[in-house]
Amino acid sequence: MNEQTKQDVIETIKSYLPDSAKILLLSLSGSRAFGWGLTNQDYDIHGIFACENYWDYVHAGKHMFDINLYEFHHTLSDINYQHFEAFMNWSNPIFVANGFDYEGLMSFCTLEGVKGKCGDIDTQINRFNYDKAARTALHTYRILMVPIHFIDTKKFVLDIFELNKSYNFTELEKLKQVYNTHSRQFNIEQVKTDIDYLLNLYKQKISDCTIKVDTEKAKTWFNTQISLNFTVPKNSNEI
Repeated sequence: MNEQTKQDVIETIKSYLPDSAKILLLSLSGSRAFGWGLTNQDYDIHGIFACENYWDYVHAGKHMFDINLYEFHHTLSDINYQHFEAFMNWSNPIFVANGFDYEGLMSFCTLEGVKGKCGDIDTQINRFNYDKAARTALHTYRILMVPIHFIDTKKFVLDIFELNKSYNFTELEKLKQVYNTHSRQFNIEQVKTDIDYLLNLYKQKISDCTIKVDTEKAKTWFNTQISLNFTVPKNSNEI
């Protein structure tokens, strides 16, 4: 994402939020981050803002932008419940406010959260088995490959074609072109074979996932961020 597009995102968000709000984090997710998005597809932005006595969730819709923001108080429940999808959506930052402890936030994503993906994975596989569309297939690879990589490295990589360098799934490489040309010409059985392999690998790896989040440490971090980010001086130039 270039600087002008980033500024367009920020200005769009500021037009939705009250003057007292402070943007803490913006992150690029969706098809562009996952590796199969085209230049004519929208930007999926997820983020966090600080604003007392305001809505918990804001969707800032505009042509080419799909922006989803949660108020900061929501993050503590995401940490405590180990909402892996939330951490994934925060993992590709394009903006982090001065004073916001982004590294601290991401450190609370544990292997407990990876285990919690089981239901989402089963749902996604069933969805692919039902409609057998290229987009659904791509998301099925993604929902397995990203958590597996996190288990191995404790890091997020969202681009599944970058991750595929470790697997060499030939049908996955074809799917990007199939999706972008609105075709259904791909080897469904080979995709199923790849998904079965990834699912078995995921199940093997999560069997050893025992690390859980330290909720007391999370609460201390949360309260510290409250004290740092909820006092925005008048006429401040901060975003």
